[in-house]
Amino acid sequence: MQHPSQHPVVIGDPDLGVKIMEFENEDDFLLQQRRSPTPRQRMRALLRQMRYGPLGRLRNALFFLGTLLIFGWIMLPYDNLVRLGLRFNVKKFQHYLNSHPVEKWLFAPPAYPVHLGIDTVVIVKTGYGTRARANAWFEALSASTEFRDFLVIADYASKPGQEANNHGTPLPIHNVVNQTLSSLGPAASLSNSRVAKYLRFAEAIENGKQEEADRLAKSTGWEIDALKFISGLELAYSKFPNKKWYLLVDDDTYLVQPSLKPLLAHLDSEVPYYLGNAVGDFRVRFAHGGSGIILSQGAMSSLILDNPHAVRTAHLESLSETWGDRLLARTLIRAGVYLDEEYSHLFSGEPPWWAKIRPGRFCSPIITFHGLGQPEKMHQAGESFRNVSKPLLWSDIWDVYGMSRPWRQSTLTEDELAKPIEYANWDHAGGSGGEVAVVEGVEKAEECGKKCYEKGSECMAWTWEKETRRCNLSPWMIVGEKVEGKVSGPNGKLARELEMVCLKY
Repeated sequence: MQHPSQHPVVIGDPDLGVKIMEFENEDDFLLQQRRSPTPRQRMRALLRQMRYGPLGRLRNALFFLGTLLIFGWIMLPYDNLVRLGLRFNVKKFQHYLNSHPVEKWLFAPPAYPVHLGIDTVVIVKTGYGTRARANAWFEALSASTEFRDFLVIADYASKPGQEANNHGTPLPIHNVVNQTLSSLGPAASLSNSRVAKYLRFAEAIENGKQEEADRLAKSTGWEIDALKFISGLELAYSKFPNKKWYLLVDDDTYLVQPSLKPLLAHLDSEVPYYLGNAVGDFRVRFAHGGSGIILSQGAMSSLILDNPHAVRTAHLESLSETWGDRLLARTLIRAGVYLDEEYSHLFSGEPPWWAKIRPGRFCSPIITFHGLGQPEKMHQAGESFRNVSKPLLWSDIWDVYGMSRPWRQSTLTEDELAKPIEYANWDHAGGSGGEVAVVEGVEKAEECGKKCYEKGSECMAWTWEKETRRCNLSPWMIVGEKVEGKVSGPNGKLARELEMVCLKY
């Protein structure tokens, strides 16, 4: 009597009558029968080898390891250093691959139409020590600006008749520092040195001691500033909960509306977007507050509505955090919202005449300028840019300031353009040191210019200092300003090549 395991079992196509007595070694059976295996039998043998052979075991191990990594990644907190480090390096590699972005979306039909007056609120952050800037900020706006809704936040509250003035419309200044301290309660802020400084400052304002208040604001303004960010956003969301976009700017930041609008119309506000000029290391990549910060409805709701614990933690950390913009980024990270660095190059941390025009930004729009702390400088920016009606590219700054682009001169031949363009008593390189290469002992300005041209795309502008014989070779160019004793110029050949790329789209 046969053992049950020896009963014939038909595999494959029963019509072929192929029977296998040994289940564990089909290949040996085929060899014994000296029959050529059918394609189906070959496939089954191959699949079995892949499943039980060395490659199969390796595949299973890799699958297990991959599953473990994915599960571990999902379980890691949003602010875990491993997650942040990996994200930082991936973004850095992506930036390397896309060092010259093509902004095709700039002139494309809007994917998400936006009206700046209906869909946005501008949060202007000021302070007692810089209170003169708030009115200058609004004066720099065109009377026909699309913006309608504003919220002014500070470390003091305006009294009747002392509100910010938006072309005749008074705007109250809200003390959001008090809001932060109120949310913490007296126990949390007790004996905290930052709170003690603020209370002395607030008392001086209340008692009309303006000189003392100004002195305290100057010495403690940065510390107190960190207390404004989170509470300011909370207040904005409570007053304007249905806006698509929330724009947080300093009182020395200028917004270029024609460049801003197509960016917002390109993005879905329900997605949690956090945009700005990226600074910081891998532990906290954050949007530089002075360059302007943009948050979508998705980001704000994730922060304010979905993560109250993160907000509460931020209030506590604001008692010791040096920079409020970094605190905001850390809080957003805990809510699962990271800085989107794809658009970081659209924000400037400098005033217009010092904006660093790099090769990778040449054809990109510019949304903000910073460093306009003197009211007259803000007024100047308003006069220069308020009538701009189309997206402003970084390279367009030259035109706005009344400087013809030398590389556009139709009379210049290719040979002439290949020679350095010189301007006496000017600086287009923007200082020396850091990323600006310095060559000592250069006897003539023309030699300095040639050195810049020899560096190709690594040198956008050069400046020769007559007294020191120093040659500064800069990876960017700026519109610049008059400086006695210097000779400077842009890399006209490189600028023309970059401009031809702009014209393609």
